[in-house]
Amino acid sequence: MTEPLLIVGHRGWSSRFPDNTLAGFLAASVMADAIELDIRRSGDGKLVLSHDPTIGGLVVSETAWSVLAEIDLGDGHKPALLDEALAALPDIPVQLEVKNFPYQPGFEPDHRLALEAAERTRPGDTITSFNHVSLEAVRRVFPDVPTGLAIRRFSLLDEAYEYCVEAGHSVLVPEEIMIDKPLAVSAPDEIEVFPFTVNDPDRVTELAGFGVSGIITDDPGLIRQTLEGNP
Repeated sequence: MTEPLLIVGHRGWSSRFPDNTLAGFLAASVMADAIELDIRRSGDGKLVLSHDPTIGGLVVSETAWSVLAEIDLGDGHKPALLDEALAALPDIPVQLEVKNFPYQPGFEPDHRLALEAAERTRPGDTITSFNHVSLEAVRRVFPDVPTGLAIRRFSLLDEAYEYCVEAGHSVLVPEEIMIDKPLAVSAPDEIEVFPFTVNDPDRVTELAGFGVSGIITDDPGLIRQTLEGNP
């Protein structure tokens, strides 16, 4: 029996709310099966939710949380801490994407950001990242925490899948354009595949036919309606 396609709210419900805000997470949690969020570290060591290395023109890794917390992201929505988001989402799995790039401010070569995020995971949560070394650090220190590799279109899907199997990752998060045919996966080494970012209902239907585990979307409400109308 085919498993139902899972819906993951990308940075919450980012077609309706500013990215990585508590209101967006809470709204998405009504429609989605899981939430995806982005983690960086503030200048005073807090785990802050931000996709970009800057918030409101301020570099996250160089700015105290007390300053970042007062930035208006739009319509009065403010930045959030990872701990706040997890406390607000007790009953839904979260994909915690660790933003730790060597070419961006705040890079941590010791991968402490990933490890501190992993310490906070609950059953059902997954640590994801484009940085495979950060993920390998999590696998060494927290072998029971599920991990997932994120990749972009210049990577090779088959090689990334094989790497996930070898490295012990349970999730692969590829850019959606990389999937243009049914996935060739088999137990017991099956990896869950969650392409990003998928907002077109027709593309969702196509990807479901290709055998993905779920999709990461900016509009979980629209995608929920699509799936309920196309069982």
